[in-house]
Amino acid sequence: MFPPGITCEIGSFLGTPLSVQLIHMNPFERYVQLCGEIGHYTECITGANLVDAYTGPDKFSPEGQKRDCDAPTLLHEIGILHDRISAEVDDELRQQYLLGELDSFWTTVRWLSGEPMLYSDIVEGMFNIPMRGFHEREITHLLEDLEDKLQSYPGEDLFERVHLFTQQGKVLGEELKTMIEIDLQQKSKNVGELFKERIFTLMGREVTDNGVEYRCVSDKPWSGYNWYQRGFKSLNEFNVDRSFNKDTLASVIYHEYEHHVSNLWRERLYHDTGNIELSIVPMHTGRCVISEGTADTARDFLGIAEGDERTQIVNTLSVLRRMTSINAAIMLNAENKTREDAISYMIERGLRDADSAKGSIAFIQPFQSDERPNFYAPYVFTYFFGRTDFVLPTFQKAKQEDQLPEFYRTIYLNPYTGSSLTWGQAFEWL
Repeated sequence: MFPPGITCEIGSFLGTPLSVQLIHMNPFERYVQLCGEIGHYTECITGANLVDAYTGPDKFSPEGQKRDCDAPTLLHEIGILHDRISAEVDDELRQQYLLGELDSFWTTVRWLSGEPMLYSDIVEGMFNIPMRGFHEREITHLLEDLEDKLQSYPGEDLFERVHLFTQQGKVLGEELKTMIEIDLQQKSKNVGELFKERIFTLMGREVTDNGVEYRCVSDKPWSGYNWYQRGFKSLNEFNVDRSFNKDTLASVIYHEYEHHVSNLWRERLYHDTGNIELSIVPMHTGRCVISEGTADTARDFLGIAEGDERTQIVNTLSVLRRMTSINAAIMLNAENKTREDAISYMIERGLRDADSAKGSIAFIQPFQSDERPNFYAPYVFTYFFGRTDFVLPTFQKAKQEDQLPEFYRTIYLNPYTGSSLTWGQAFEWL
């Protein structure tokens, strides 16, 4: 919810040129502009831009927006726009979606301005979900499950068995580059066909899909990233500083391709409706919870079976590492534990090797190596809880009630459903 006492009456700012401009600009265009202005601010502070993708007209391009806005100015403008959307937007779902985005922007700007904020308030303010970790009993349960599954595998103890198991599929260097740029490129085409056959046909709709290009990069805090491009296409980048496992790369393809699919429909709907706010994709909002939740549920959407014993082990290990990463993020950002404490925890309880643990820490630590704030530090909660608290249970209920066509139409044909703030309302029919 937008904090009380901060919103402003537009009429009280008529003396400034910007406010006069706001009066004559519709709130949706102003929303797109404001995303660009905040994006320049976050990039200046952290090196990372709030805007993840843009497919709209050049005159509202994020690149062309004001670059010199400070935090007080941005918070002031967020307040004005919040009032305008509350007063002028009649479509309730559209209104609530946009107000939720502005609430998230408010938190992001305050955080990056240096205002003292609890990590729990940052997470909840951005994503509209509570900061929640996992009791060590839950971690122990997963470790016991892995112990059972890996009994027949070589190794003196569970840590060594997991290490030897993951080493069997480890790929890095030139082999990894070849796998990403050739093998995964082809595999992504196959996944695209599955989306058409198993989801789009149920929806009774088609969308242009100009495919995904795979590219290798380095020196990034993440392992993989989908950059959606104007014109119904995407660029998927993989950070080859990290080692990957052949067994897990298949899951990465499904996850990243679902991001691509969601944005295909978003761009299509922008062109169909003219709703310009659909042309921009900002980070660190309630939208990300659903976006990562649908991506992490893509295998379920497509009916990809669990597979053999090895696949089941990989999936259990993936859940364990998601959960221990969240606990490590809380240690670092909320409990003031050291980087070494968090790395040790991820090794001991997440069964990672030292290099993997150090690589994962880069995504969740409060500051980067150059001491700038780490833009991604709050983001780790979106994946697990987006899937388990929102998307997966709704998908399972729709499947049980033979409502999958309507489920897919809801999430792909109405982007305003795609926020942790609006999800429940959007699926009241179910």
